[in-house]
Amino acid sequence: MKEVDMYKPLKKLLIAKGYTVFSEVESIDVVAQKNDELLIVEMKTSFNLQLVYQLIERLKITDQVYAYVPLRKGGRWPKSYKRMCALLKRLHCGLITLDQHTKKQAVVEFEPGPFTARKNYAKKKLALKELEGRSIDLNQGGSTRELLFTAYKEKEIRIAMYLFERGASSTKEIKEGLDIDRTVDILNKNYHRWFARVSRGMYQISPEFEFFRLKHQKKIKQLWR
Repeated sequence: MKEVDMYKPLKKLLIAKGYTVFSEVESIDVVAQKNDELLIVEMKTSFNLQLVYQLIERLKITDQVYAYVPLRKGGRWPKSYKRMCALLKRLHCGLITLDQHTKKQAVVEFEPGPFTARKNYAKKKLALKELEGRSIDLNQGGSTRELLFTAYKEKEIRIAMYLFERGASSTKEIKEGLDIDRTVDILNKNYHRWFARVSRGMYQISPEFEFFRLKHQKKIKQLWR
């Protein structure tokens, strides 16, 4: 789809709302006027940073600024669409869309207006819980393929290192020696297969942990002092 294919449905929409419509005015894609009201629309075949820059510049002219983009496969459901809407609302901009398949009718998804941020307290609680569970920063910010050391993994490593140094131990001994909550649950779930059950309530490390320990011994040394 080209921007020129998007123009006619947009113009039809704005005229139906009582606006006089002009395109390509002082580098602005579309300018519409109704009495003293001035409305600006910037068109792009996909949502990108260049469009955001343009919208910010247009807000210096009028409060009635819209982004206009085609809806691709998946329409209003993908995360990318929801994130686009969230960003536009934070900019106090509106959104107009066009179905890429029919190419017939432009639709106003939402109008420009004040934005009130809503905090996600559940995610905040999870983040705080994770921070409280970590004792040291073993991760490298910005890394994508490196192993992440989480609060849960810290507990797993501490339990495994306890068994590495002391040999097979009971869950009671481990709990008393490390004071780690969910010790029994961690041993039972055994996500990384680091623990081998010797008998009821007795565990030792597995070859999988020995391999992990040798591979990450520098970071484990920082954690297990």
